[in-house]
Amino acid sequence: MMKIVNQVLCYAAFSAALGLFSVWPGYRLLKENQAIVSITFSHAAQRVGECRRLTQEELDALPPNMRRPDECPRERHDIEVEMRVDDRVRYSATLEPSGLWKDGKATVYSRMVIDAGPHVVFVGMNDSGGDSDFDYVLRRELVAEPGQNLVVTFDDLHKSFVIK
Repeated sequence: MMKIVNQVLCYAAFSAALGLFSVWPGYRLLKENQAIVSITFSHAAQRVGECRRLTQEELDALPPNMRRPDECPRERHDIEVEMRVDDRVRYSATLEPSGLWKDGKATVYSRMVIDAGPHVVFVGMNDSGGDSDFDYVLRRELVAEPGQNLVVTFDDLHKSFVIK
């Protein structure tokens, strides 16, 4: 009988210790007056070259299963992404497309802690490989609440940045 009582006491002590350490010491990801801004998306940049219409002679020279009217290069441009919060650069990168032939999407992910309150967020992306500043731009004033996680992403359908 004493053996069972000792076993119950040991289980109770272990459960109490487990319960205590599951809530103490407390951990906070952010300080009292902070928020998070994340930028995350995958985007396929524009192709390096233009598509070319094949002539009838070129089509006839190809095997039947390889005949398609247009020949397009696979390779895509690098994308350049920059994010500023209150005119301070918080993220800037030039990303290569994925894939063996550099024909896939480039993926962006970054997370930064900001102070809660009003901010001006600017996000720009160049996917054409040109010398122009940015092909797509978002500039928005927003108010970050304490503990809030704001996510900046790119909507490929509407070709614009979105803050969620």
